[in-house]
Amino acid sequence: MAGRPHRTRRHLALDEVGSTNAVALEAARAGDPGPLWITAARQSAGRGRRGRSWLSERGNLFATLLIVDPSSDQHVIDLPLVVALGVRNGLARLPGIDPALVGIKWPNDILLSGAKAVGILLESERSTGERRAVAIGCGVNVATGAGDTPYSVTSLRDAGYRGDLPTVFEHVAAGVEAALEFWDAGRQFHEVRAQWLRHSVGRGEMCRVNLPDGSSVEGIFVDLDEGGRLVLGLPNGERRHFSAGDLFFLRQTAGV
Repeated sequence: MAGRPHRTRRHLALDEVGSTNAVALEAARAGDPGPLWITAARQSAGRGRRGRSWLSERGNLFATLLIVDPSSDQHVIDLPLVVALGVRNGLARLPGIDPALVGIKWPNDILLSGAKAVGILLESERSTGERRAVAIGCGVNVATGAGDTPYSVTSLRDAGYRGDLPTVFEHVAAGVEAALEFWDAGRQFHEVRAQWLRHSVGRGEMCRVNLPDGSSVEGIFVDLDEGGRLVLGLPNGERRHFSAGDLFFLRQTAGV
């Protein structure tokens, strides 16, 4: 699954926006058929999962891919894992980056040497004519990483990358496009899952999942099930499956 520049890539490069995801969804409402990449030098209202803010200062990459009707509803839920694999593969090919140190933390954070370097946020809505528009947002710490976070954060610069921002975009875009092609609208999700697991971080370790309702569960990260849900082995021998939550490894109190 080689990431490579797409000859017909549509790319809208902006200076400052509120959120590249918001711009993408606005384009879909206006009838844009996708795929369309939108990048910004800075975001004034960058978002992470669960409405968290995302530090969006200049020098880092803020990119969103708009796709329309990518698959049946059954397989749209695959996309966080598909995109994570694509971003991971793209960054692993950057000069100066050791591919062995680029990993994925469930469901779609990209880690460098165990510290978070990329946040991915997917947003979906039905637009004109009942089309499903999906905005795939990627925030990549190229020059700097945020401080004051509950997990370790790093940047591509810290990991040894000395190239420019356009090169990072080309690698990320090519990786995501290749992963979506490989996924084949869900027909090859089993292969995506297998590759995701090969690059996953923390399998076999004790971890905690903070759930959307405010509760948490601790157990061993055992596997991903066939639907891409996280499988935890609990101390009582039970196995629980999770489709949403924040994963923290218990090997370090700050966690990742």
